[in-house]
Amino acid sequence: MNVYYLPLDVSTWTPIDEQLLSAVSPQRRERIKKYTYAAGRRLSLYAALLSRMGISLLTGIPAKDLAFRTDSGGKPVCLSAPGLDFNFSHTKNAVLCCVSTEGTVGADIEKQRPAPLKIAKRFFHTEEAEYVMNGPFQEQDIRFFEIWTKKEAYSKQLGLGFQLSPESYSTLSSALSSQLHTWRQDDYLCSVCCNKPFSIEKNTVTEATVQTFFILNS
Repeated sequence: MNVYYLPLDVSTWTPIDEQLLSAVSPQRRERIKKYTYAAGRRLSLYAALLSRMGISLLTGIPAKDLAFRTDSGGKPVCLSAPGLDFNFSHTKNAVLCCVSTEGTVGADIEKQRPAPLKIAKRFFHTEEAEYVMNGPFQEQDIRFFEIWTKKEAYSKQLGLGFQLSPESYSTLSSALSSQLHTWRQDDYLCSVCCNKPFSIEKNTVTEATVQTFFILNS
């Protein structure tokens, strides 16, 4: 599995961003334009660009030739590369994308911040809630977002979205823990999930790297 982490300045929509709109699908362009603020537009744009770049680098298919659809659960699927799966997530000032030929995948990224610990008992499995609330006080926020990102990544890997009751399963169980990988990246908690044994290669990329890739390959 190739994983790409992109820290992103979301404050200003630039002329280069406007130019790069042509590199994504018409459907994605419409979604991007619906955002009122530059932050939302840039995160949505660069999530799509990062996914295209990652798939192109893995398969050798030019990014402009990639075709996509959305499955019944809302998960994006690349029609141009059978046997490949990808997923992305974005949060404040960062995008995470994973691309794999090893199985179906899911990804989630969350900014570290004070966690809404009170909802752990409601939305987490009992085992997960105890892991969060019984941990050292200084680690409870981190443990909360560790579990949160794991549950998001697993749900997205399955392509079930909100159909899966989050309290009905534990990401700490032996059955699921081997499918998940979680790490801290700068001020973020990141998780990826794959339904088959997988190796992982992490890559940090910059806005300039993404922009150059599409400008040179346009």
